Amino acid sequence: MPLKNQPLKIRMKQILLLFSFVLGLLFSTTNSVMAQEAKDTLKKETPKKWFETMAIRGYVQVRYNRLLETNPDLKCEQCDKSWGDNGGFFLRRVRIIWSGQISKQVYFYIQPDFASSASSTSLQFAQLRDAYIDLGVDQKNEFRFRLGQSKIPFGFENLQSSQNRLPLDRNDALNSALSNERDLGGMFYYAPGKNQEIVCKSGSGWTKGIRRLWNFGFGLYNGQTANKPELNNNQHIVGRLTYPFKSGTRLLNPESRGIPENL
Repeated sequence: MPLKNQPLKIRMKQILLLFSFVLGLLFSTTNSVMAQEAKDTLKKETPKKWFETMAIRGYVQVRYNRLLETNPDLKCEQCDKSWGDNGGFFLRRVRIIWSGQISKQVYFYIQPDFASSASSTSLQFAQLRDAYIDLGVDQKNEFRFRLGQSKIPFGFENLQSSQNRLPLDRNDALNSALSNERDLGGMFYYAPGKNQEIVCKSGSGWTKGIRRLWNFGFGLYNGQTANKPELNNNQHIVGRLTYPFKSGTRLLNPESRGIPENL
């Protein structure tokens, strides 16, 4: 019914109700906006404590190598100890990773493996794979020192974890240089912020963190391979220079053969 045909009191009551509804709606919207702003401010003003940045994860790989086998005499010192005659089911990886960005410029990474092979007849030994700390030089962490036992920066396959790669084994030509691709030493890495951002957006599964696809890496290491004592007074030198860039929907690296950006 039109308002002009209603008594004055009824019209005033309807107008007041409508006015109250509009005020209530505005007040509710304002409160929601203020509450969200307060939450955002609290997040910015309350940084995470050092122990809240830590993470523990892991993975297990079980393998059977005799399926479709054509050469039972094939052996490979760098490969799984279940290869060849009498081989069967095999625990290839049993790993737990403890890592954390304990401050803006300090990152640590510790990874033991509980399926290490002392020989072809002695399996499932616990052994340290990675134990290093990254120290950022500048606020953007474009310059970084890595100290401890870690992967030696050469090749692309060697720097990628087998948990994120389709083929479990790496090519023998590069993988035979260092047992388990690791050694004790000190490394210097440089990667400009722009390329770090490109690698981050490409997918954490393939890149396993921006620290693995540096533009420039240089360092010294013992040369005896991981978990072995140094036997002389000489150190090995390693250097690596790459430039990852995007082409369409793929991230290209000189050795990567193209990583799909959506992985």
